[in-house]
Amino acid sequence: MKNQPIEQIRRRFHREWLLVAVDRLDSRTQVPLSGRLLAHSPRRDDVYNRLVSARGLTCVLYSDKTLPQGYAVAFRA
Repeated sequence: MKNQPIEQIRRRFHREWLLVAVDRLDSRTQVPLSGRLLAHSPRRDDVYNRLVSARGLTCVLYSDKTLPQGYAVAFRA
């Protein structure tokens, strides 16, 4: 799959977890701006299983603006 803006990738998948190989970050905030979709699934574990073999800068995100009930987000500086 080709590189695309993160928001465009998120809009394509309703209520799914996404694994993205990041190719461009916002230089000020370090927020991923674009990348290549590596995996997607409504089940988080499916995406996490693919994350183990991913190389380079990757991110796991949820396609909707709000997480499913029972999930939380943690950030590491």
